[in-house]
Amino acid sequence: MNAAPRDDRIEVSLAVAANRVVAVKISARRPVGIGRLAEGRDGDAVAALLPRLFALCGRAHSAAFAAACAMARGSALPERARLAHSAAVLAERMSELLRGTVLALAGPALPSLAPALRQISEAARRFDGAALPDAAAIDAIDAGLAAIGLPPHCLDDLANYQHWLAADGPLAALHAGLLTSDAAFGAVAIDALAASDDATIGAALWQQGALFAARPQLGGRLPETGALARQAAHPLIKELGAGLGARLVARLIEIRATPDQLRAVLRGELPGDLVMTASLAANDAIAAVEGARGRLHHLVALDPHGHVSRLEMLAPTEWNFHPQGALCRALSALQLRGDGADQQRVERLVAAFDPCVAFSVKLTEAADA
Repeated sequence: MNAAPRDDRIEVSLAVAANRVVAVKISARRPVGIGRLAEGRDGDAVAALLPRLFALCGRAHSAAFAAACAMARGSALPERARLAHSAAVLAERMSELLRGTVLALAGPALPSLAPALRQISEAARRFDGAALPDAAAIDAIDAGLAAIGLPPHCLDDLANYQHWLAADGPLAALHAGLLTSDAAFGAVAIDALAASDDATIGAALWQQGALFAARPQLGGRLPETGALARQAAHPLIKELGAGLGARLVARLIEIRATPDQLRAVLRGELPGDLVMTASLAANDAIAAVEGARGRLHHLVALDPHGHVSRLEMLAPTEWNFHPQGALCRALSALQLRGDGADQQRVERLVAAFDPCVAFSVKLTEAADA
């Protein structure tokens, strides 16, 4: 979440022996000090500032802050605001997941997809968190998804998925090669960060603040978050497992589901655990939002005048790119092929965990590490 004017990035270093990863090091320089920018400011001023600070997932941050701030004042957001923020998070999530997937796979095919991608992006931007647009915006998203090869129900189960692949639409064609060669690459058991973890996270953020946000853990657990964690129980993901292929398909499942989810919001239906809040104490609250990269937490404390006295944020990247977290587990003991394409394979796997800052990957022979 690109919020500070410095070279924020994640560096992944692998030591390799006999084409097997024997050591993993993940180090990061990520945005810090954002909470201090909010201190002493009126909540509305902070809400207006956040989208400018975060180049990625700005609407998820806005929703998390607005929900936490309202609860810290003693009440939930009004229903209309909750619906508008929920729709904005869903639309932003879809756009970010689609962008990451296409950039990872499209290559020379990108220009042919560009018109439909622009249509989807322009329609998604109409969901700004301030108000709900009309159904025409959702119809435009739906049509754009069909144009790039994501028709309704194509990912409902294994049979539909196999039919989709065989039909050779634009996105299916991009996935086909990967799914025949690297689908299981980096498979790892999924321990999903869930809404049931929010209370523990809220207590830890309150007690430890930025120290916990920089290196979170839950009683020794280092869960992952994001599309694959959210879709772990989906019938198709159960069939595909938890490797690189499943990570990319989980994104597509969420992308394809977005128009129906947005229509439900327009009908006044609030989606599950997309935006959740809890009071911690008088004038203190936490909110959690399921954004593109996973579950984002904001802790907000207000002073007696209603100004922000404390803002703590815990980003999904801190879980997935923890030095011993989900990515580390996926990379550890990874079997490479030694065919000259291992660098690209590892980079694609790292990208599938969707870091919110730039990243680099370095492979070194263990003797030289």
